[in-house]
Amino acid sequence: MAAGVVVYDGDCGICEAASRFIRRHISQVDVMSHREYGVSSLASVWFVTFNGRYEGADAVSRILRLSEKRVLRMSGIVIALPVIRNVARVVYFIIARNRRRISRLFGLKACSVPQAR
Repeated sequence: MAAGVVVYDGDCGICEAASRFIRRHISQVDVMSHREYGVSSLASVWFVTFNGRYEGADAVSRILRLSEKRVLRMSGIVIALPVIRNVARVVYFIIARNRRRISRLFGLKACSVPQAR
């Protein structure tokens, strides 16, 4: 039984790449796009568990802590530290807001989500 469900923006190139990474390295979670989950749009990654829904950097931290790979688990623990968590939230927000440009920069499918102004 999965520890939770990772819900990502299926219209976003970097989100798709991240979902493939999670599928390869973290077997304890189910991964599905926002459409598969039944959500019309998504501003940040969700990690849905029996205990609730975590978003953005908080979701990333919890997901990484479930990895079979020690370096990923440790990364998730570090992201959860109070000072690091606050920085991670800001960094996540910046990346999420600019995901269209970042996807293009890396040659990934550009997000179809309108860019915030």
